[in-house]
Amino acid sequence: MYEVKLPQTSDDSIESMIVFWHKSVGDTIKKGEILVEVQTEKAVSEIAAEEDGILKEILIPRGEVARGGETLATIESVSEKKEGNQALNPSFGQRKPNMNGVQNKSQFVRVLPRIRRLARDLGVNLSSVSGTGINGQITENDVRNAVHQKQDSEAFITPFNEIRKTIAKRMSDSLMTSAQLTETAWADVTELDRKRTASEKNFSWNDIVLYAVIKSLKQHSNVNIHVIGEEIRRYPSIHLGVAVDTEEGLFVPVIHHADRLSLTQLREMAHQLIEKTKNHQLSTEEQSGSTFTVTNLGSLGIQFFTPIINKPEGAILGVGQIESDIIMKDEQVFERKRLPLSLTFDHRAIDGAPAARFLQTVCQTLQHPEIIFEEMPV
Repeated sequence: MYEVKLPQTSDDSIESMIVFWHKSVGDTIKKGEILVEVQTEKAVSEIAAEEDGILKEILIPRGEVARGGETLATIESVSEKKEGNQALNPSFGQRKPNMNGVQNKSQFVRVLPRIRRLARDLGVNLSSVSGTGINGQITENDVRNAVHQKQDSEAFITPFNEIRKTIAKRMSDSLMTSAQLTETAWADVTELDRKRTASEKNFSWNDIVLYAVIKSLKQHSNVNIHVIGEEIRRYPSIHLGVAVDTEEGLFVPVIHHADRLSLTQLREMAHQLIEKTKNHQLSTEEQSGSTFTVTNLGSLGIQFFTPIINKPEGAILGVGQIESDIIMKDEQVFERKRLPLSLTFDHRAIDGAPAARFLQTVCQTLQHPEIIFEEMPV
């Protein structure tokens, strides 16, 4: 008995695929006869029998891969076969059917080992894949496309409803007709967090951020704008849009003349509009005319992100989740609270430095509780 092994190469990591067994289990083998055809990514080669015998077992069937030195099959010598089995098996030497040696040519597809491994990993039946490579060979892209086609056939398709169509159109138009850039910054809200906790009025972080944005926009009117065609329209009044997520989609109710409101009045107005949004009670006027928008994903655990401008506005501020941070000060370790802010602006109308100065003002405003909790006259 001797073993038919895959020749060892200098690169042990190279795998060879069994392309075709020229003999089946039970066949008589003559020394020098081709037993099996194997293929690496570089070449196709043949392995011949080293002596006469009977093919006893095929260990690596067609289509599977093996490494150098691995046993592919075993061959029993003629003398061993005669001594052990000739008296009991008068049909010695005749070809016996064996499923391990059967070659199903209609199902087998000849591909490189790496392509076969990829198909096996992705669960793709190669016999169902149409090759687009040279001479119809199957490529990696063919296998991956077959996965996508399978997924598409299993997907549950939901057409856009009217609200989703409107959102999709507005988002696409915004990106295609403006030069959007996002700047980010951390706002230190340690003291503000303490002041807010001590307050009896239970202001939410969203209330406070909206109020800080209004105060900052009053100092940077070049951000409180509309960009229409090749015109920049700067507005003296601040009409603040507040992005609200609902089951039907994203809506942006507008707090008109937000610059005239105190923090308490702003909170009441914002909460009213948010409730009306969720109950589908917004009027057309309450959904239009915003000059700047704030979108808050902090409750969902998001930090920095890239909000898309609500056209025709010139900028939008994204608010993330507050987190604790450790810093060194005067050789001592302190814990602080910080808030991530993301400002997206239309670079056609607002340059990077003015946008950064506005974002800096928002951060500084949030850093000073006395500014936030100073009630403004109506």
